[in-house]
Amino acid sequence: MLAVGLALCSAFLYALAAALQRLAAGRVDGRSHDGRAFFTALVRGPVWWGGVGAMAAGAAIHVVALGLGSVTLVQPIGVLALVLALPLDARFERRVVTRAEWAAAAVLVAGLGGLLALAPHRPGPGAALPGGLVVTVIAAGGVLALLVAAGARLRTGGRAVCRAAGAGLCAGTTSGLVRPVLHGLHRGPLDTGVLTAGVAVLVLPVVGLLLLQTAYRDGGLDAGLATQTTIDPVVAGTIGIAVLGERFTGGPGGAALAAGCAVVTVAGLVWLIRSGPGSAVTPRAAAAGPRSC
Repeated sequence: MLAVGLALCSAFLYALAAALQRLAAGRVDGRSHDGRAFFTALVRGPVWWGGVGAMAAGAAIHVVALGLGSVTLVQPIGVLALVLALPLDARFERRVVTRAEWAAAAVLVAGLGGLLALAPHRPGPGAALPGGLVVTVIAAGGVLALLVAAGARLRTGGRAVCRAAGAGLCAGTTSGLVRPVLHGLHRGPLDTGVLTAGVAVLVLPVVGLLLLQTAYRDGGLDAGLATQTTIDPVVAGTIGIAVLGERFTGGPGGAALAAGCAVVTVAGLVWLIRSGPGSAVTPRAAAAGPRSC
């Protein structure tokens, strides 16, 4: 229960961070796709740094929650950040959250809620074979490179989704590797797997943060946060099951129900992306797509 409570606090801070970072990205001239100019403008704004501070606080609380509960329990709770961020972003942007957005968010939360109900409520042993950790980091890096390369060839909306998916991959991989890294530091001496995972835990959050800012710029909060929020627990849960030995309850039947919940989650994600205000791309922005950062 303490892990769940901390995960809820973390979700609120992530929601606040997303709304502030989306606001800061929206204040930068969206027609300027010079990556250096875009990030320079961001770091000069106090609103963006407020979002970064909220994200850092949320991440710290999230790490504590992961130390108390299983990855497959803590991660799905993070989807509430999306529900909390919608009204915050609407208030900052002085708009009204549409019924379609609320309905799509409800479907998405229902899908991930099912995954939460099926997740084990006790953490796994935390230890992992060095080879498994190294393979996890290499696989995450390869998929991340493919997402960035695919996004570079797409127009604004598709690029935002690819980069938000990359940010979710970074966040989910980080969450999945935190427990074996902490376990390795406590156990000692450090092996190759723990060292590799430790470097990934330090580098991936920074990469994910940068990718998420461009996703907010090109696709708005719905496309950016919804995609990132969905990919994050899926990746972390996969690592928890494949590498850390965590299992969904109910055996094969539980796994089948989890697959069904994943389908519902994806349907809600697609619906939310299409119903959000960021789904409409201006012709000028779309024309600039292939040249953007």
